[in-house]
Amino acid sequence: MSRVLLKCLVVALCVSQHRLFAVAGPDVEDGSDDSASTLAFVFDVTGSMYDDLKQVIDGASRILEKTLSRRTRPIKNFLLVPFHDPDIGPVSITTDPEKFQQDLQELFVQGGGDCPEMSVGAIKKALEVSLPGSFIYVFTDARAKDYRLKRDVLQLVQLRQSQVVFVLTGDCGDRSHPGYRVYEEIAATSSGQIFHLDKQQVNEVLKWVEETVQAMKVHLLSSNHDGAQENKWDLPLDPSLREVTISLSGPTPQIELSDPLGRIVGEAQGLTELLNIPNSARVVNLKFPRPGTWKLKVSCSGRHTLRVTGVSNLDFRAGFSSVPVSEFNHTRERPIKGLPAHVMLKCTGLKPPGQLNLLELMSSSGRSLRTMPIQPSSGLQQHGLWRLPEFRTPSQSFFIRVTGKDDEGYRFQRLSSVSYTNVIPGKTTFFQQDTSSDLEHTLLHTSSVCRVNFNLCFFPRVDPPLVSMPDVVNGFYMQPVMIRCSIESPIPYRLRFTRDGVAVGEEKLYQNSALASWEIDHASAEDEGLYECVAQSKAGQGRALTQLTIREPPPVLKPAVNVTSSVGAVAVLSCKVEGSVRHNLTWYRAGRAIGAHTGRSKVLPDSSLQISGVQIQDAGEYHCVATNAHGDSRIIVWLHVPEAPSVVIHPQSRVFSRGEEIRFVCSASGSPPPQLFWSHGNTVAH
Repeated sequence: MSRVLLKCLVVALCVSQHRLFAVAGPDVEDGSDDSASTLAFVFDVTGSMYDDLKQVIDGASRILEKTLSRRTRPIKNFLLVPFHDPDIGPVSITTDPEKFQQDLQELFVQGGGDCPEMSVGAIKKALEVSLPGSFIYVFTDARAKDYRLKRDVLQLVQLRQSQVVFVLTGDCGDRSHPGYRVYEEIAATSSGQIFHLDKQQVNEVLKWVEETVQAMKVHLLSSNHDGAQENKWDLPLDPSLREVTISLSGPTPQIELSDPLGRIVGEAQGLTELLNIPNSARVVNLKFPRPGTWKLKVSCSGRHTLRVTGVSNLDFRAGFSSVPVSEFNHTRERPIKGLPAHVMLKCTGLKPPGQLNLLELMSSSGRSLRTMPIQPSSGLQQHGLWRLPEFRTPSQSFFIRVTGKDDEGYRFQRLSSVSYTNVIPGKTTFFQQDTSSDLEHTLLHTSSVCRVNFNLCFFPRVDPPLVSMPDVVNGFYMQPVMIRCSIESPIPYRLRFTRDGVAVGEEKLYQNSALASWEIDHASAEDEGLYECVAQSKAGQGRALTQLTIREPPPVLKPAVNVTSSVGAVAVLSCKVEGSVRHNLTWYRAGRAIGAHTGRSKVLPDSSLQISGVQIQDAGEYHCVATNAHGDSRIIVWLHVPEAPSVVIHPQSRVFSRGEEIRFVCSASGSPPPQLFWSHGNTVAH
């Protein structure tokens, strides 16, 4: 019989705390602003979205780190639009990625139960303030309550050429409802998609977003299908394509890709899976594909959408006019219904002797509606411009696909980033012919047909500009405020802003629909008043009014500073408001407010919280909340109370026979939590 004394050694390890969202700006060159866009998150802040919000906060850090590390940076600013029936906002827009992450962390979900939400109005707000060609991601678990705003949003999508992607963790259970179908229409028009996920899968989509927020993103293929089917596509890939991404959203998605030699491409050949949710979506990516015609086969067991995009400097933009024009800035974003259409194409990244050969109007299902050859235009081609002869546009929405050959003779294919619909004009009107330059300019942009022999011009009547502004604009004292005005007009107009009847700024000329604004750098009570936006065209005048009110801003708390205190000492937790904004400040512990003098706790005159005779149970998080009539701000301050390790071993001794199995239990407590090690004599046991 032998007797052994075992010692339990405890090592307390202090773990340093790191900021969760620290994103270091890499030492790379800034990309050009020519392709700079907005990264926008439109987020539903009802109570049921708590899990989604946590994942979005985590994923945002990775997305920003990835985009900021690229040599050509696709993102110029960041936009956050929270919504919760009946409110939208407050909208946050910043060029500072750390501020964007802070805004996300400060979101808090609340309420719930009302399934339809004000999501379309929030998307509209995001489109209004974001840059053209932006990436907009909508996170919600409900269908739209304000789906009647669909027309405004679709027009803004076509104006902004931005992509809207929906990440849905619910839909109120009825996908035939107009409040859900509006999501499908917005996604289809903007070349976006809808992803249906479980709550825990949001993080997977965000990993895909990391890879797809790219500068020089081009569109190659888009199709939408209402039912289960298998489709095969020829996909010409040219040498300028640095990578290609295939995204299929729908039940049981299957993707098969074959190279120009007919070989199926898999992981061994460089095909990377970015997203795989078995009953919802699959996304794959291929870097530097071999030039040539590839074969793509996809299938789904229900309603589905397919998007194929690439990264390339070879792309095009399309502009419409009703008569031939020689400059791209004389075109507009949409054709006019019932009038002959002329299309001008502006191609970038195509080196001589590269050529555009064919233009096709494509349906939303990827079917060709009409094919037209593209002829070289003398004097235009050297500026990257191609012009097509007059044709009639279809009544349904359509994409534009162009095909050509690059300078090495490789075939390339590009698709417009959004689908197009016709502007619907008013009734037909007769005007006496006028040879003034202003009227000629107006006729040019409405494609009149002049009957010179009868001294008459005949063309569809165009309505006066449609001008809209919010009823009220709220600004904060000594902070920037922007008064926005939306104008819809297919013909040129002059725009001016007035305040209480007096003009502010200079009158400006616009060629077609636009979003204009009047900005005040440091707003004060003197800037309050009635502002009017007035647009004057040859068709008439449109105007809208808004009331600007300036109020005290909500309080902003300085960043939290955590405190470490020993047992028995006095701890002081600091909470300070920036500036001199009036506010009320309250400390909370475990959801309960701490009074001005409660037990060992006392709120000091400078709003700090003092805790006397600190005990182990005082450790943990304390919430500081500053509020006033216009909002609130909150931080979390941690109190750390180190506790020496305490060890208990059972049994303390044991008699045993050789070969017998024995067991000892060692438990320890302390702060920070200690790590346990066993030793026998001078040897550490593993």
